[in-house]
Amino acid sequence: MDELKSKIRSTSGSSVHPELIDSSTEVPTTPKPKKKKFEELHKRDTVWIENELKKRLDRESVENGRGEKTRIINEALRRYFSTNN
Repeated sequence: MDELKSKIRSTSGSSVHPELIDSSTEVPTTPKPKKKKFEELHKRDTVWIENELKKRLDRESVENGRGEKTRIINEALRRYFSTNN
């Protein structure tokens, strides 16, 4: 038991075992492309919405959570432009 303890003490000076480090096959790391921020993909705009449509939009967004208004409006605009172009 004493022999095992002395082995542990003699190797505990280094937190990493040298045999675990293989510097001969270092692979250069390339940074991952950064995910674009929401603000880089979207622009803020102010529009006038009919009262009844606004009420329905608010109700829908409360039920489905954050970002729902943006999703609904973007989807509506995509549909509008796809049928009118």
